[in-house]
Amino acid sequence: MSIYEYFVKLHRYLLWQTKKIRALERRLHALEARLREMEAQPRTSIERIEYKFDQLKVETLEGTLNIGIAPSGAGGTIEDFAVEPVKTVIPKPEPVLMRPIQEKVAAYLNGEASETLKRLEQQYGRRLDDTYRQFILQDIARQTDERIRFYLQEKANHGYVPSGDRDEAVENEIFQKVKADIEQSLDAFLKHLPSKEG
Repeated sequence: MSIYEYFVKLHRYLLWQTKKIRALERRLHALEARLREMEAQPRTSIERIEYKFDQLKVETLEGTLNIGIAPSGAGGTIEDFAVEPVKTVIPKPEPVLMRPIQEKVAAYLNGEASETLKRLEQQYGRRLDDTYRQFILQDIARQTDERIRFYLQEKANHGYVPSGDRDEAVENEIFQKVKADIEQSLDAFLKHLPSKEG
């Protein structure tokens, strides 16, 4: 390539770059103008709203909800913003035993489950790094509440009525079932995990 051809290419490249810079500057100016326009518009500020429902026992909510006034520029009346009547069900509070069982399961997942996972890795000839182990245990942790509720419901279906106090025998029974489910899940996962050699 001659020096002349090199300078021609360099000149074309500089022209292209200049054109690109000008296009970016136009876009930047347009965005700045739009930002100034948005900052100039009046803002509606809503202070913190607190609702205290601790004294109420609400099973369902029905009716129409109208909040505030029509925003400026919306062009409609307040009736245009009415919410369609919908039946809303307030969830029942968690059973008394839920929290203690959750704590036992969390303690298991943070301690013994990691050792169980390592033992299963050796049993099936797999090697996982710490990050992957944590990912597996976190994924299982997200599913444990559902299992605890299932076993509590199962107990209720068989006539168990929890008293206001903790029932450690039932807590331990459900914890052991959830623990067995976790270990079975880990076992099945590692058994079917493809080896790196294969």
